[in-house]
Amino acid sequence: MKTPKIVKGKDIIKVLIKKGYQIKSRKGSHISLSNGRLHITIVLPITTIGIFKKICRVTGIPEEEFL
Repeated sequence: MKTPKIVKGKDIIKVLIKKGYQIKSRKGSHISLSNGRLHITIVLPITTIGIFKKICRVTGIPEEEFL
């Protein structure tokens, strides 16, 4: 499956919440999530592919779960 150039921030947040992350704060279009060890900030409404791939790598969640 080819990775799209842009990924919706809402889709990323939904998967991270299912994996045990909690929303810690929101300031404008930035939402911060944490699972106790790792802190991630997602930008709404869209996230570029580079940031998306980094989130996948850091969290250990495969790209297929987000798409």
